Amino acid sequence: MEHTTSNRPWHHMSGTSRRGFLAGTTGLAFYSTLPLRAVAQGSGPSGSVVYGNAEPPTSNYWDPAAGFGLVDEQVASLVHDSLLAFDAEGGIGGGLATEWEVTSDRTVRLTLREGVSFHDGTPLTAEDVKASIDRLGAGELAQSMVVTPGISVSILSPTEIEVISPQAFGVILSSLAFIKILPKANIDNPDNFGNGGMGTGPYRFVAFEGNDVVLEANEDYWGGAPNVASVTFRYIEDAQARINALLSGQVDILTRVSPEDLARVDGNDDFYVNTDTPPSQIVAIYQHNGPLGDLKVRQALAHAIDREGIAASIMQGANPVGYSSLPTTAAFYEELEPRFEFDLDKARKLLAESSYPDGVTLRMSTSTLVPNQIEIDQIIAASLQAIGINVEVERLEVGAFRTSYNTYDINLNTLAIFNNDPDFVLGLYIGGTGEAVFHYHDPAYEALHAAQRAATAENRQEAVTAAAQYLWDNQVTLYLSDEIWQFIVNRRVEGFRRAPVLGEQLIAQVHVH
Repeated sequence: MEHTTSNRPWHHMSGTSRRGFLAGTTGLAFYSTLPLRAVAQGSGPSGSVVYGNAEPPTSNYWDPAAGFGLVDEQVASLVHDSLLAFDAEGGIGGGLATEWEVTSDRTVRLTLREGVSFHDGTPLTAEDVKASIDRLGAGELAQSMVVTPGISVSILSPTEIEVISPQAFGVILSSLAFIKILPKANIDNPDNFGNGGMGTGPYRFVAFEGNDVVLEANEDYWGGAPNVASVTFRYIEDAQARINALLSGQVDILTRVSPEDLARVDGNDDFYVNTDTPPSQIVAIYQHNGPLGDLKVRQALAHAIDREGIAASIMQGANPVGYSSLPTTAAFYEELEPRFEFDLDKARKLLAESSYPDGVTLRMSTSTLVPNQIEIDQIIAASLQAIGINVEVERLEVGAFRTSYNTYDINLNTLAIFNNDPDFVLGLYIGGTGEAVFHYHDPAYEALHAAQRAATAENRQEAVTAAAQYLWDNQVTLYLSDEIWQFIVNRRVEGFRRAPVLGEQLIAQVHVH
């Protein structure tokens, strides 16, 4: 099992000078001499790959900045490009930018790749890049939390731009490797996003029909045509049906599998397991506009739930249990005190000291989004019952669960780092995202988050730890365990790898037999 981001220094330089970065340092230029994507060999793209997913797309509205779903990001990572790009080790190299220079703690100057077109043949321009980044700076989209408020692009020439942040933005390159560049025409006419994804990436959006999102190779891709001719992301809600689809050859890759799924292929030479994973946590999301707005209630829940026991039994030891609001595989992870260990007596005492000494009823939604979610939710409900908290559990189909989870008091979910930097998951608790996901707004935390975002390499560990400690002390959500993303892959798909982010950027490089 490989944890590619564990305790990586912020200024880590990986491999050649085209990867890694030293944010906050002026006058340091980076050059990308080769695209990060492999090109098709021989006669061009061939074969197909079908993923089996436990969740559908968020909707049929293909604006990658509007949501955070796994399938949405899988699709976006192939249909769209970003200015910079992650490689298999999480290093940063060139994408739609061929050169970049961090000129201050607030600015980056970039040279755009020439001769790039969107899938409809329209040339990519600096105006498209500006529109894609400026709208995030306006703060009205889900993914606005990946940038500083007011960030914008200044066009210096048709191929030269400057990204300008009003505040110090030490992790700006990680954000530029995540933000998808879209046609300005679609941004100006958002109804176009209902017609499918439109980007410059190695795959074209074909259709979303039934439970399948279908993409086909862009043979005119600037980085060379992909090896694989078509990629399908298929939603199969039932866990038994998913593993059966894999074993029968209906799907080639099963994503985020359970220990039971792994047991079904143990010793079967037709399959292998990939453990390339983004830093990710299984959490129980709390809504702070009800009883879980009370700190002592949240701390009581932390002591009432045997996280280590759940990880050892239900998860069969596959997922590490951390002591932080960050995944153990995240850069800058540190074990924090107090440990909030399983202690029913302490849980009852805290509840008695809360605004709800006689107990409370919480509403929980459950589904099959997270591996073993229903079983884990049952244990959580029983654990809380033991300290006088009643839990009403309602089972929902995954799509309904994802669109309504924040109307329930508590539900199991996953918080993953999309851009290989802890700023991403720390940023989920601020601004519009914090309000929408958690009904949470805390100016004291927002100041700590801003400080870690602005920090330089010399003091970022301290700043990240301060923000993580605040979330941990306040048990803003229940940090159950890491989630190590294990994918089962049919051996007909040769060379499958994943970058330590959410997308499937590297699928273009595999060979299918």
